[in-house]
Amino acid sequence: MHQQRLPPPPPTQSKKRARLSTKQRRIRQLEKDAARRTFNGNGMNDSLPPLPVTQDSNEGNDHAEENDDAGFDTLFGHPYGALPYGNIHFASRPSSSDVSVAADGQPSSLSSLWHPDKVRHDGLGPNLRQLNDEQLITILSFVDGPTLASGICCASKFLYVAGHHEELWRDLVLRRWGEVGFTVRDPHDTEEDDSGSAQGMGATGCWKDIYAWNHHPSDSTKAIIQRHSPISIQGIYSDTFFRSWLCRSFALQPSWLSTHTVSSIPHSEMTTERFYKEYEETNTPVLIKGASKTWPAVQQWTRDYLLSVASEKRFRATSGAAPLPAQFTLADYLNYCDSSTEEAPLYLFDRTFATKCPQLLHDFDKSLKSTCGWWDGETAEFGHDLFGVLGEGRRPDYQWLIVGPKRSGSCFHIDPNCTHAWNAPIIGRKRWIFYPPGVTPPGVFPSPNGDDVCMPISIGEWFLTFWDQHVERRKDPDVRRRPLECTACPGDVLFVPHGWWHMVMNIGDDDIVGGVAGGDERGVSVALTRNYVSGSNLSDVLRFLDSRVNQISGCRDRGEAIQPDDLGREFRKALSEVKRCTSESLGEEKKDDNGEEDKGRWTDLLERAERKAKEGWGCDAWVDLPSTCPGSGNADKGNCGDPSEEKDEPKDGTKSSILARAKQSSSSTNGCGASAIPASSGSFSFSFL
Repeated sequence: MHQQRLPPPPPTQSKKRARLSTKQRRIRQLEKDAARRTFNGNGMNDSLPPLPVTQDSNEGNDHAEENDDAGFDTLFGHPYGALPYGNIHFASRPSSSDVSVAADGQPSSLSSLWHPDKVRHDGLGPNLRQLNDEQLITILSFVDGPTLASGICCASKFLYVAGHHEELWRDLVLRRWGEVGFTVRDPHDTEEDDSGSAQGMGATGCWKDIYAWNHHPSDSTKAIIQRHSPISIQGIYSDTFFRSWLCRSFALQPSWLSTHTVSSIPHSEMTTERFYKEYEETNTPVLIKGASKTWPAVQQWTRDYLLSVASEKRFRATSGAAPLPAQFTLADYLNYCDSSTEEAPLYLFDRTFATKCPQLLHDFDKSLKSTCGWWDGETAEFGHDLFGVLGEGRRPDYQWLIVGPKRSGSCFHIDPNCTHAWNAPIIGRKRWIFYPPGVTPPGVFPSPNGDDVCMPISIGEWFLTFWDQHVERRKDPDVRRRPLECTACPGDVLFVPHGWWHMVMNIGDDDIVGGVAGGDERGVSVALTRNYVSGSNLSDVLRFLDSRVNQISGCRDRGEAIQPDDLGREFRKALSEVKRCTSESLGEEKKDDNGEEDKGRWTDLLERAERKAKEGWGCDAWVDLPSTCPGSGNADKGNCGDPSEEKDEPKDGTKSSILARAKQSSSSTNGCGASAIPASSGSFSFSFL
């Protein structure tokens, strides 16, 4: 039987579609554009951190109620007027007064040619506008400085903003002068434009100024160089340009600094036995108040003193966001700290300061041994700084001078080579956040074997994106899994146990809750730190040296240092050869009751550590994958878990990236809102090279 066709839909449906208003079509087009840019990584996407909404408890803080909203403010406006891409929905069309008459006599208006992203649309042209902003910045990174300044930045309003992206000029400076050093102009030696200073850019904090100052070596040319003063452009909508500014300009919320859960002990109450039994052996952080207040470094180190002893010495500074390290004189680096407003500023983390300037070492080394006897390698009965038996040049790096501008610091990491550490602020305060071994911080996604990690690139991004999750972690039903926090001040010394994830942010005295701005050094942080091996972590260090050869750091770029493949063997040999000495004479070897030579000083300690190392890890930060267990065929080769042998790889042989696993893990949360990553997912060893 022939089936009759259904009649076409009534014409009213198509007419309704045709009668969509101009406004509705515009909204739909905006939605399509937003969706396309989100796909391309340039729209309203996860790269733009949301501002946190959780408010902490502020008991005892009279200013908390009035200041808690400070975290939602920014310290200065975007210097070039960029706004998040979502603001394009509020872009206003030209008014009716813009109507004109076309050549054919018909009314024409600018609004008929108007595009919501007009500055970008017109400024890039039909070809470049197809790229998202991250791709555009990548292309501009291949342009040299003079062309970028006199060509690209002058081509259009949008390219003016894109061409002044700070990272472009930073990379130009580092690639050209990073290894040989460059001069940073003193931000206080010339008259500044008030608007530039208020913006935090232009008069200070501009890598373009550093490039110009070093590009023209003659003094006569430098005399006429003016500092860059940004021009704010209306109609710039870009998350790429806005994100880095947001992560460096947000105001610190007072409640972010008010929690103190790390044990705090007055120096007068701490003894060597108590420190070892209650903190080192239990692997627990502790803040020792007043432990360094008598050190000459704490009493004497000011900007003028440091410049008097090390002004022209060159130090190494790095950043996780920068492609290369930089060599600074101390004078130039302090000028950089005064002017820096970067998301991830270059951080001076110098391991050779004691050789370059012995006076800096003299200002704390002897005082450390007298005030903190538990860290005296010559007298500590439980063993301290055992890597020292290898000799100064052959051992891994272990001590650093740390200098950085306010808001600089280090993102979450675990200290290298399974070592403990102590950290002493000398100028400026430090805010610390700890996560126990085996408990991964929110936003941090290590690979199962610990070789790689995916995390926010800057401290600001972590605070803005993951603070709410961190607050939830404080409520974990298992107290042992809760994070710990503290603020260390000059005069204090903090013990950092091995295997703990920790993040550090330098904060100035003007950030004290309800306090008053501090002295001249408030914008610069200076600290000292040492990493060490003692009897409490020796077994884990030995196991690490055997099974994590790929992750051993602090020796690969020094020819005189013992290389990773040999470090475990040489360390054991050196420990076994250290002789026990009498108390009367450190040079006289001790004999037993029969007159025979006694065991080595650390023989018993080494034997106990070897037994514990064979039994397994003493710290939950590390777990053994099948190919990393000591005694397996791959352990001595440093094959720390070949991904092809991991159980969680897809059966089809493809390998999932860390980022893919991070996204998958972040989609599921546990009962307290924390990312559901198993504690046994490994760890990340932070390299100081």
